[in-house]
Amino acid sequence: MYTRDHFSLPLPAMCDFVRAKSFGVLATSHEGRIHTSPLPVDLRETEDGELFVAGHVARANAMSATFGAGGPATVTVLGPDTYVPAEWFGTRDRIPTWLYCAVEVSGRLELSDPARTRADIEVLIDRLQRATVEGPPWTLDEIPAHLSEVYLKDIVGFRLRDLELTSCFRLNQRKGGTESLARALGEDGAGALRDLAGMVLDPPTTRRGCPAS
Repeated sequence: MYTRDHFSLPLPAMCDFVRAKSFGVLATSHEGRIHTSPLPVDLRETEDGELFVAGHVARANAMSATFGAGGPATVTVLGPDTYVPAEWFGTRDRIPTWLYCAVEVSGRLELSDPARTRADIEVLIDRLQRATVEGPPWTLDEIPAHLSEVYLKDIVGFRLRDLELTSCFRLNQRKGGTESLARALGEDGAGALRDLAGMVLDPPTTRRGCPAS
């Protein structure tokens, strides 16, 4: 992904962004063909502090054939975005543009066996359940065993190792018209655009204590 220093987040902020979204598009290549799949993304750390992504796809998905080859892959996680007309800058002397937030996680694919696939799914469900609902989190044990067995047989798990994270938060940094742009986003937009309005005024790429990576 093309980016520049003033569009880049520090590594901890990129990790927080990926974990907050927990969803992205995995892209792989196999025998001359590109495969893409939208899927849940679970960014975690080993006991030694190594970052990795755990995930899974349907066994019927042709992408699953790429996992055992140990090839490269990239997950793209997107945040809010919008087209920006010149008028939102308070002038017609600006070229329209696009604001967006994205983190790419690239690495090497590693096929997971059934036991690790189940364990990774349980970790993901537990984290998302605790963040979403109150009370004891739901588990696979709450459905009949034969149903969970069928579900697990129909998926293929993977891990993405040796990670490199890249970010591009294009938020009108180092350009004028910021106040007008933020006002237009805040007044005319729904929740996602209001989020962008706040980031335009206070880009996460330049906050105190978060130098550009």
